[in-house]
Amino acid sequence: MSTAQQFKDLGNQAFKENKFEEAAKFYSQAIQLNPNDHILYSNRSGAYASLSKYQDALADAEKCISLNPDFAKGYQRKGLALHYLGEFEKAVDVYKQGLAKDPNNSLLQEGLKAAQTELQGTQNNPFASALKNPNIIKLLGILQKDPRTSAFASDPTFMQLIGLMISNPQMASQFMQTDPRIQAALSVILENPEAQQIFFSEFAGKVKKTDGEKKDEPQQPSQKMEEEHPQTQQEQHHHPHFEQTSQKQHSQPPPKPQPQLEEWEIQKNLGNDEYKNKNFEKALQYYNAALQLNKDEALLYNNKAAVFIEQKLYNEALEVIDEGLKILEVHSSFQKKAKLLARKAKIYSLQNKIDDAIQLYEKSLVEDHVQSVKDELKKLQKLQKDLEAQNYLNPELGEEANTKGGEAFKAGKFPDAIQFYNDAVKRNPKEPKYYCNRATAYMKLMEFPNAVSDLEKCLQLDPKYLKAYVKKANCHFVMKEFHKAKTVYEKGLELDPTNVEMQQGLEKVRFSILQGSGSEEEQQQRAKRAMQDPEIQQILREPEVINLLNDMKDHPQDGLKAIKQNPSLAAKIEKLIEAGVLKTG
Repeated sequence: MSTAQQFKDLGNQAFKENKFEEAAKFYSQAIQLNPNDHILYSNRSGAYASLSKYQDALADAEKCISLNPDFAKGYQRKGLALHYLGEFEKAVDVYKQGLAKDPNNSLLQEGLKAAQTELQGTQNNPFASALKNPNIIKLLGILQKDPRTSAFASDPTFMQLIGLMISNPQMASQFMQTDPRIQAALSVILENPEAQQIFFSEFAGKVKKTDGEKKDEPQQPSQKMEEEHPQTQQEQHHHPHFEQTSQKQHSQPPPKPQPQLEEWEIQKNLGNDEYKNKNFEKALQYYNAALQLNKDEALLYNNKAAVFIEQKLYNEALEVIDEGLKILEVHSSFQKKAKLLARKAKIYSLQNKIDDAIQLYEKSLVEDHVQSVKDELKKLQKLQKDLEAQNYLNPELGEEANTKGGEAFKAGKFPDAIQFYNDAVKRNPKEPKYYCNRATAYMKLMEFPNAVSDLEKCLQLDPKYLKAYVKKANCHFVMKEFHKAKTVYEKGLELDPTNVEMQQGLEKVRFSILQGSGSEEEQQQRAKRAMQDPEIQQILREPEVINLLNDMKDHPQDGLKAIKQNPSLAAKIEKLIEAGVLKTG
């Protein structure tokens, strides 16, 4: 019988491999066996946080602290969860509590600094207090439970959007029409009576249209600092929106004139044009001119670094980015800081400093959630994992790990054996016996799906590995997937027709199929599982099978005759019977 420590070890290994869902499940199994181990709650909190399940991560962190108030890492877990939930003030308090226990803890120190930075940015935010509204917290809880919106409810940018709508109700209608997250949330809200009540009390009653019907006025272009350029008056008047609403415009005041661009903005836009045309030296001249006029605009440094990157002057690019980041220490902006950090991460990746690049992409995402940055981070994490795997290859050490796994298996320490076999597979992923050995350990722990997966990998590497056929068929038999067990035994016997173990196994499977092994409820469960098998689903979708099953209801003799005349159809019906989907007699 597995112990809490064994499940914990499996969870730790899964966590190292970034299999966070699997890690959380193992930690949960360990907690069931030892509910008073504070470290288990800390580990599961870390897994939940990696899955962006911050409410669950917070609950586990609080449980960890309640079990052991002196465990500093529990405070780090709680502070991190609060940070991502937007509770920066609470996060700061928690980090300080942790540092009172362990003053030299670097993770707590870094967490405190990050939370204080966020808190400083939100103190001057006119809608930050709105996110503390108990009604909004309840509404976010409803959205978090619904799969259509669960990801939004833990996204700080979405929470800021909700806060902005509360502090400025006139913007609610605009967000409802333009932001797909708000549209999805609205669908969920309208299906939930409690959410409806909160919504209409907090939003709907406060949204009013102005006398001027602002939606018909020309929209001023946003002044983004990188590639965007302001539209001219002529471009705006030819926008399709204005053609559709021309009658309303006649009764409205004339559009307000666009504000004049400052000289530094003109220089920046000229630089952008030259950059797009790959005239990098000219672009650099314009950006330098813009910086002389406005040295406090951080994104000018970002644009200048982009030129150096194109010129492959990576050290110069890093120096410029660092100048921009120093500016942001005084003139704080989350979005701008995120862009500069992402640019710096790009430079490091081009210099093959993968670890540094990953850290900076992660810091960028803390400042602002940008999908393109997430995508770049995922690419680098995959590259890092591939490089680590490549560097880890060593067949000799793989064989040593396999030997240790065999010793642990003989001693009945099956989770330990799995750890050794994991190492063997990483050291030499092309050796089929390591997968077969690990599958045997999984079978001892009753984890048959994992065993089947390993045995399939073993047979991919060596299609003549007879032991793998026997073990795989046994797994299917235990899971009452008789049709699959029969197929595996038959394939194995094609390789070795005299194999007694497979002959006996095949006879046992055939007998179970004929007898309909198990109680009525077990047979129903078996049929239900079989219906999830893609092969069975494909058979049931075929027109000739559908027609036959319909004919069998009213004219069974005709159906039997059709089966006898069509060997292909007969094989498919036999497969459905073996799977338990159809019954005979």
